[in-house]
Parts: sequence; structure tokens; C-alpha cells
Amino acid sequence: MASFARVHGRAWWLLPLLLLAAPRAGLSQNRITLEVALAADSTPSGSRDPILRARDLVSDDRWSSMLRSGFPIRMHFQVELWRDRDVWFDALERQVEWDIVVRREPLLDQYTVNTITPASVGERRYATLGALTSALEYAYRITIGPTDPGDYYYAGVLGLATLSDTDLEELDRFLRGDLGSAASGGESLGDAVSRGAKRLLLRLAGLPSLRLEARSERFKVR
Repeated sequence: MASFARVHGRAWWLLPLLLLAAPRAGLSQNRITLEVALAADSTPSGSRDPILRARDLVSDDRWSSMLRSGFPIRMHFQVELWRDRDVWFDALERQVEWDIVVRREPLLDQYTVNTITPASVGERRYATLGALTSALEYAYRITIGPTDPGDYYYAGVLGLATLSDTDLEELDRFLRGDLGSAASGGESLGDAVSRGAKRLLLRLAGLPSLRLEARSERFKVR
């Protein structure tokens, strides 16, 4: 696959696209929402898994304009398990995070969605905007339910940002199988992929242009 950065390198002449895509103060409101729900109680102890879902990314004019103009969008998801304590502060038990990179391929007239976790990277392509919308509103059930007795809740975070040319080059190298030093020293291919994915997550990490937070209901583990 040809490097996206070479096809869509940002030059000075793209500045008008950025100005058109940027929301005007007072004329645009965020339509994107983040939901954190609880899965049905399926254990005798009452432990529950979180279900995380983002809605209306494509319907939001600010982000859909950026996508149509050729700017890839990074969606950084994070879900945290918190123990509710009566005294002092609530305690963070554990967390899971992953990234989704969405980009439009104008030469192919389709959308590419890369899902990046600390263990792997997956890629899917969608021919229509409707298919892309359904894919981005997928409900993720994360298996991090607590086992110890206590009161708990989940906190979800969604960060949205556009990627730079350097970020795209790093992503393209990884997707082409260029694992760099991760595959040296007799390391297995699976370990190299996992290490490379973790490195890529760190590379893409940054301050999001938009940050959404949501919290689930509290539940009790007996």
C-alpha cells in the first residue's frame, strides 16, 4: 500500500481546507457522544463488564469535514475500573486503552479503519459512509470486571485528534511490517508485533483536540 503521507502531504496550499473544516465560534456544537454501560450480570458475585460506544462521529460536521478533506482522525479509547471507597479517594484498579485511526482513501474511494491495541493491529475497509458509521459505532465489551468484593464503576475516555505526517509515516511503516529493532535478537514474530504495537500507541499518544468522558452506574461485587 502506498504511503498515505506521500499522497496527502500537508503543504501550505492545504491551509484553506483547515480553515473551512474548523468550526466557527458559536455556530457549531459537539454532536459526538460517549457511552459507558454495564453488561448484564452474568456471575454469581455480581461482577459486570463495561460496554463502551461512541456515537455520531461522522455526523459531526467538524470531524466529517476533516475526514473528507483527507485528514486522518485518531480515536483514542480508554476505559478504567474504579473502586468506590467511602473514605479518602476512589481507587483506580486497572485500565485498558486502544486506538482507532480512520482515513479516507480518495484514489480508492473508500475508508480505511485501523484498530491498534497493545497486542495487535487490524485493518478494515469500508466502501460507503454508512458502513463506516456502523463500524465506528461498534459497542466494545471489555473483560476487566472486578473479582474482589466492593462497590465499583467504570470511567470511559475518548480523545479525538488529527494525525500529522510523521504519525502517518510511522503507522504506514508498521502496517507494511517494518518492525525495526523489535524483531531483532531472536524475538518471535508475535512478540515483535506486540512490542511494535505498544511502541506505536506511545508514538500516537498526545493531547487530543477533543476529549469526552463518561461514567457507568455503580455496581456491587459480593
